[in-house]
Amino acid sequence: MEKHILSKSTFIRGVQCLKSLYLHNKRPYLRDKLSPEQLAKFRRGTKLGIIAQRLFPGGIDLRPRSYRQYAQKLEQTRNYIESDNENIILYEAGFQYDGLLSFIDVLVKDRNGWTAYEVKSSTKISETFLIDAAFQYYVITNSGLQLNDFQIIYVNENYKYNGNEDVNLNDIFIKKSVLDEVLKRQKFITDKVEEEKKVFELEKSPQIEPGEHCTNPYPCDFIGHCWKKIPKEKWPEIEYKDESFYDFVDDILNIAGGKR
Repeated sequence: MEKHILSKSTFIRGVQCLKSLYLHNKRPYLRDKLSPEQLAKFRRGTKLGIIAQRLFPGGIDLRPRSYRQYAQKLEQTRNYIESDNENIILYEAGFQYDGLLSFIDVLVKDRNGWTAYEVKSSTKISETFLIDAAFQYYVITNSGLQLNDFQIIYVNENYKYNGNEDVNLNDIFIKKSVLDEVLKRQKFITDKVEEEKKVFELEKSPQIEPGEHCTNPYPCDFIGHCWKKIPKEKWPEIEYKDESFYDFVDDILNIAGGKR
């Protein structure tokens, strides 16, 4: 397996800031320690992704446990896609194209063809999520798989967990096709991929001054490095949303039938 240059997460990092992408690849030891709030958010996203898979029961789990399994999981994905099975559900199917790597949360084949689903733990679909989806569509389709649709699964902001074990997952999640929005962004993906690849050829990090992009859309983990010459009182304040809405996640994850 050829070593990939960009994954979905590093691509999104580069969209936010090319300097952050460079530091992530060349100077990872300069990164800040993740805050408890950030770690909690990451864990919550992972848990909701596992719960959302129950919308598509009986799937085959292809999630790599480490980077050493990437090649194996890519080959397994390809074998399932090339099989004669009429109905297939894959969790974390892997694709690689032109140095780009992507693992899609859920991939489903039915009589209408293949549909990709990406799960987000937010209650809204943001521009970043659409770019994220467009990147995955770009990698999947250029690797040879035609997609009939691409949908984002996100959390229903009106959901209220009542403690009952009889949980209807369709009350928690909303599925929305974003195929039209994804197609509109394919030129952006093509251009941005080329721009980001050139960053890895640089001998020094890009000269990008600190600013609002350091926390938008995500808090960068190189703030301590990039802002070190600026007085601390002028550093950006990172605000974390109240997470109490998601208190139901652990309960539902542990409900019989909700476990992976």
